[in-house]
Amino acid sequence: MSKPAKPAATGDQPPKSKKMLIIIIAVVVLVVGGGAGAYFFMNKSDHSAKKEHAAEAEDAASADEGDGGEEDSGGHEKTPPKFVELGTFTGKLVDANAERYLQATISVKLSKPELEEKVKEYNPEILHKINMVLQSKRSAELETTVGKEKLAAEIKVQVEYVLGLRKSAPPIRTSPEPDANAESGQDAHSAPEHKEESRSKKGVEAILFTTFIIQ
Repeated sequence: MSKPAKPAATGDQPPKSKKMLIIIIAVVVLVVGGGAGAYFFMNKSDHSAKKEHAAEAEDAASADEGDGGEEDSGGHEKTPPKFVELGTFTGKLVDANAERYLQATISVKLSKPELEEKVKEYNPEILHKINMVLQSKRSAELETTVGKEKLAAEIKVQVEYVLGLRKSAPPIRTSPEPDANAESGQDAHSAPEHKEESRSKKGVEAILFTTFIIQ
């Protein structure tokens, strides 16, 4: 008897193992691709957020720099000065040939604002000193800018003394009659001889005349 014939092998269909391999590769590709896309998206969003935050911080720093106070040469912010008005003074000058009067409105510029309360506390004594200085002058020596600056400097040291910023009391001297024949390196219009101390040791920066009238 002859053996039954074996069925012919069908070679046109891929084995199941190949199909599974293709499916697994496709799934891996999708997973890897999706993960890379998500990482790229998240990293880009984080980078944009950091960039935006840095820009906001830079803008804030620029605004702070623009609004900041004035700085000195050492890079430290300077305290703005404080101006305190002392009032209007009227005093008779010591002119020999005529009755002349000075009327001046005076303010004090403080480089240390905390001195404002002390100026108010000692106001009567400050006004007394200023009146004594004004009434020791002659009209001729107050007609020039140099003479007015000298007067301001003399008032300044008197205010400093009243506020306790100077140990010794500056003298108040009546100006002598100008001698036309005298030859001297200094006259009634010369600069004051008071030794100026550094601003850090004082606090009275300047005496200001907002009005100045000689009658």
